[in-house]
Amino acid sequence: ETVSDNVALIRRRMRDDRLRVERLTLGERSRTRVVLLYLMGIATPELVQEVRTRVGRIQIDAVLGSGYIEEMVEDNPFTIFPLLKVTERPDVVTAGLLEGKVALLVDGTPHAVLMPSTLVAEMQSAEDYYHRWPISSFVRSLRYLYLLIAFLGPSIYVAVTTFHHELIPTNLLVTLIAAREGVPFPAVLEALMMELTMEALREAGVRLPKVVGQAVSIVGALVIGESAVQAGLVSPVMVIVVALTAISSFIIPLYAMSLAVRVLRFVLMILA
Repeated sequence: ETVSDNVALIRRRMRDDRLRVERLTLGERSRTRVVLLYLMGIATPELVQEVRTRVGRIQIDAVLGSGYIEEMVEDNPFTIFPLLKVTERPDVVTAGLLEGKVALLVDGTPHAVLMPSTLVAEMQSAEDYYHRWPISSFVRSLRYLYLLIAFLGPSIYVAVTTFHHELIPTNLLVTLIAAREGVPFPAVLEALMMELTMEALREAGVRLPKVVGQAVSIVGALVIGESAVQAGLVSPVMVIVVALTAISSFIIPLYAMSLAVRVLRFVLMILA
C-alpha cells in the first residue's frame, strides 16, 4: 500500500487544517518513505520532538515494514510485550490522533504505528466506541478476565493439582483424581504436550490455504484431543483447560499482545 493512499484515508476522517504531515526517508538502500502525523495543539510538542528524534536517528540499510521502526524507537527492544499500538484501521488512527498521539505510516505496509501506548490501549477494540457504554464496559471487563485465563489458566491447574490439593473442593478433587487415573505423565508434562500441540495446529492453520487451514485447525484439535483422551495420555480436564486457554487467547484484540501471552504461558507452567 502506498503511503499517500493511507494518508488520504486519514484525511477523509480528519478535515482539520491543524493535522500535520511530516515526510521522512529511511533506509540507505531502500529509501523508504515514512510519514509522521499529529494534530498540532493536541499532541504535545515534547512528544512530537521525541518521536521525530528517535525516528531521525535510525540508521539501517532497508526499512521493509513498520515493524523495523517499531523495534528501533522503543525504550526496551528486548521485551516481548508490544510497547506501541499497531493497527490497520484508519478510524483507530484518527481516534489516536485526537487523543494526542503521534501516528507513523510506512510506504508499502498497511500497518500504522501509534505512540505512545499503554496496556489499556492494547486491550481496547475499535468496536468499543461504537456500542453503548454498558455493553462496551462489560465486553472490556470480560476481555481482562479472559486475559488472566489465557495467561494463568494452565499454570494454575498444574500448581493446584500437583502441590495444593487442599484448595480444591472435595467433590471436585474426587472428580479430578478419577479423570487423571491412568494418565502416565505428571500434570506439567501433560500441559506442555497439549499446549505445544495446540500451538502447532494454530501455526499450521495459518500456513495452509485459507479453506483448508480452518478445517485442519478445528478437525485436528478435535481428533487429537479425543484420541489422546481415549489413549489415556491426557485427562479430559486438561483438554478442557487447554481449549479454554486457546479461546481466551483469541479474545485479546491485539495479535502482538496475544503472542506475548502465549510465550509467557509456557514459562509460568514450568514455574508452577
